[in-house]
Amino acid sequence: TPYMDATSSWGFRSRWRRMLVGAAGMLVELFVAAIATFIWANTGPGTPHNLAYNMMFVASVSTLLFNGNPLLRYDGYYMLSDLLEIPNLYQRAALQLRYWAERYLFGIRRAENPAHSRREATWLSVYGVASYIYRVIVFGGILLFVADRFLIFGILMAVACAISWVLVPIGRLIYYLATSPQLERQRNRAIVVSAGIALGLLGWLELIPFPAHFRAPGLLEAQNKVVEVNDAPGTVVAVLATPGSRVKAGQPLVRLQNRELDLQLEAARARRAEVQALIRESLEDNAVNLAPLQKQLASASDQIQRLERDEAAQVVKARQAGIWVAPEVKHYVGRWLPRGADLGLVLDPSSFYFTATVAESDVSPLFGREFHNENVRLRGQAGELLTVTGLKIIPAGQTNLPSAALGWRGGGEVPVSLSDPTGRRTMEPFFEIRAAIQPRPDVALLHGRSGKIRFDLPAEPLLHQWIRRLRQVLQRRYQL
Repeated sequence: TPYMDATSSWGFRSRWRRMLVGAAGMLVELFVAAIATFIWANTGPGTPHNLAYNMMFVASVSTLLFNGNPLLRYDGYYMLSDLLEIPNLYQRAALQLRYWAERYLFGIRRAENPAHSRREATWLSVYGVASYIYRVIVFGGILLFVADRFLIFGILMAVACAISWVLVPIGRLIYYLATSPQLERQRNRAIVVSAGIALGLLGWLELIPFPAHFRAPGLLEAQNKVVEVNDAPGTVVAVLATPGSRVKAGQPLVRLQNRELDLQLEAARARRAEVQALIRESLEDNAVNLAPLQKQLASASDQIQRLERDEAAQVVKARQAGIWVAPEVKHYVGRWLPRGADLGLVLDPSSFYFTATVAESDVSPLFGREFHNENVRLRGQAGELLTVTGLKIIPAGQTNLPSAALGWRGGGEVPVSLSDPTGRRTMEPFFEIRAAIQPRPDVALLHGRSGKIRFDLPAEPLLHQWIRRLRQVLQRRYQL
């Protein structure tokens, strides 16, 4: 394994040179990632393409998240230490936090401050708290990643983390309170303060109710809307109404053309004329053949009526008055459309409702309760609140989103199946909630505009909320 001892870089007087030495490995990795990016972008599917992608990801994203992160003890940590000119940053940060506790909580006047200035004390304190929080977040993410693939290993890792992060620190604190010579004159105070903080924190989490709420994504939909489709197949030859304009009921929107339909109609009319001639001849010569000919005439007439309806349907007309919403219809000109193709919407812009998608794990507190203070914030105008009324929960789990815009592939936040070409099939069931929107003159209500609705839940202690969230995660991800 290539290795270089860079310990002598501490001899540089300039901190910028020391930081450059610390960043050398990451700079090389980013250079390799750049080369891999060009290879990946200029190769087709295959082994070189996949290898280049993996190399690009490992040498860039993982390098910046781990090696370049100063909160972990890798290259970024030593670069930050050089930048602040504070050696042994991690150890001294732990000693600084311990000093604050001994000096101001336990009252030990002779406690030794590891910082040489207020600036150092500030940086050490901030780093000590931030690094601990970040390590918990990182290892929590790794724990979920492992448990998603190997549940047994994830459980073992969770037990190990609980021991190292909870039981071991508690044991060390008890041992410190019982045996530390620094607490010889302040031992009782240290024990009382520690117990008081623990009981106070537990009471704060267990007894004091806190507001509870959650938000769910959704979108605006017009209450009165009609999907305009072509009732007969044909080639689009003209868009007769400008998308976005107001149209009247019965106004032509799109014209299609079907040469084959015209030929079929001419042939059917000719066949009907032929049968009518045979009927007239039969009336004069032989009435025995009249009944079969009348059946043929009725069949030909039915065929002509059907073909004439299809011919009339070559002009798609608005089924109601409203706004003609068809952003893609201009691309249909010259394209053959089968019967029932979606051309656009005609909607009434005077009234809208908000359709929200609530995860199965979040919907249970909403059943059987009254809604009072729910509101909606729309994307692009998140500072404006819209009041909703008449909330209704559709009591059945669903797996198809009302719009692909709510899913990952459409820029939303709902996880969807990557194998679904429509981008609407969700990875987990959800419940649909609808609510009427109270319009405001300063907020633009547009069909399909996305936003979020906030649901206020009964206040309860934080510990209860966290336990419920943990149970929901375990049930959703691992069915435990």
